[in-house]
Amino acid sequence: MDNTSYSDQAVIDLVNKNFIPVRVDTDKRPDVNRRYNMGGWPTTAFLDNEGRIITGGTYIPPQQLREVLRSVLDFYGTSKSRIGSKLRPTRIPQANNEALSDRITKDIATTIAANFDIDYGGFGFEPKFPHTDALEYALLRYRYHGEKEMLTVVTKTLDKMGNGGIYDQVEQGFFRYSTTRDWSIPHFEKMAEDNARLLAVYLHAFQLTGKPLYRDRAEGIVKYANTSLSDSEHGGFYGSQDADEEYYKLDLSGRKTRKTPAIDRTVYTNYNAEFVSSFLLASVVLERPELGKFALKSLDRILALPTDGALPFHYWKEDEGVKLKGLLIDYGSLLQSLLDAYEYSGKRAYLEKAITIADEAIEKLNDKAVGGFYDIPVQDSNLGELKMRDKPIDENSIIANGILRLSWLLERSDYATIAGKALGLFNADYERYGVTGASYALALDSYINGPIGITIIASPKSKESGSFKAAALKLYPGRRYVRYLEPAKDSDQINHLGFDAKKAPVAYVCAGKTCGPPITDPSNIQTILSSLLDK
Repeated sequence: MDNTSYSDQAVIDLVNKNFIPVRVDTDKRPDVNRRYNMGGWPTTAFLDNEGRIITGGTYIPPQQLREVLRSVLDFYGTSKSRIGSKLRPTRIPQANNEALSDRITKDIATTIAANFDIDYGGFGFEPKFPHTDALEYALLRYRYHGEKEMLTVVTKTLDKMGNGGIYDQVEQGFFRYSTTRDWSIPHFEKMAEDNARLLAVYLHAFQLTGKPLYRDRAEGIVKYANTSLSDSEHGGFYGSQDADEEYYKLDLSGRKTRKTPAIDRTVYTNYNAEFVSSFLLASVVLERPELGKFALKSLDRILALPTDGALPFHYWKEDEGVKLKGLLIDYGSLLQSLLDAYEYSGKRAYLEKAITIADEAIEKLNDKAVGGFYDIPVQDSNLGELKMRDKPIDENSIIANGILRLSWLLERSDYATIAGKALGLFNADYERYGVTGASYALALDSYINGPIGITIIASPKSKESGSFKAAALKLYPGRRYVRYLEPAKDSDQINHLGFDAKKAPVAYVCAGKTCGPPITDPSNIQTILSSLLDK
């Protein structure tokens, strides 16, 4: 659109004479995108002086844009008093009195199955996006409910994507989405967010199937991220790589003659948190310790960047510093990565930081009256449609899942109550999200069915502790937590849990509230877990 509509001289003249153009980067301002997106990117939205929407659209060709500009001017000149009614209705969900149950999670699984493209994998028709949350939930249904058709949803999709044009067969990594139903012709941009999530789902699928293609594609994503999206010196992951259709159509020898597409070197908290979690998983599944080391280095960098307060920032750039603090998406994703870092490293400092992040999110964004979390802090909701604080289902699901994980690790029922109230807010509303409601199903499944917990009681630097940890982390992580307790230091908590510190080094496996016998051989963790799940 830059090259067509916004390079048209008539459009330039009309805009400069009659409008104040404001350019917004969707990654940098998810709060603005959520409220002003007119159905896709690029969005052109026309606002009045109060920031209210007059009209807008996605791609608008030059001739049509000239007409739209003139008609907006005419409307604003004669009917601006009617613009207030154009504001979208309040989107805050209202819970019904029905208790949260497996009926909802089954409904969402049915929706996923109904939208599955049996010929090419994925969901619906073109343009086709990976919908990684739907794939993750399908894997969970297969693992814990034995639904083989859900495994087919995942394997068909990952096979077709992994062998299709959406995967860069030369430089690895996945493109944003496919413009065709069969995954053959991609939109060529590469995003940190997509590759972090696809890395996780390919690793989870490999854990449950052992299929070599899934390991290969996971290795490919790691290679791409290390080559193009990583700040190897300082830690951290960059935001994206530009779409360049001509470049990506070349083979390896042809690419070497051209400049690689530009990298957006912005460091986003939410994208980094997702890559940290995926790299920690890759370190375990691919048996590459250096990936875990880089993930922790990246997380430590995010935590160390100055924010003039404890709130997470949304993005950082060398010439701009940290920007936009206190968004729900950053609280939720950072909380999850801190918990993953604690489980991977055994370092309690990450758990303590997770508690701080959760408590701040509850203080700043939680609706104490009816439950649920607002997406932006109250002090940022003062202009246009930003006056309307939202409670998005996807971001509420992420933060609820993180807080629920904390409740399991710490035996904190108050955390579980807050997570439950947030999830309960959508029990009458989830159907309208279709396949994208999978993030809600993932959190709700954990809330309803409870955790798979492994508690390791051992001296943290002992050989036995390392062996127990390695065995525990190898388990498929859906619903799972790993907790580390020291025999002397944590004796009160050990006794409260009903475990015996005198048997240390020892591990206990629990499914929900049912625990197996003490385990002294790490190789027995999987066997005990299987026996508990079969009961």
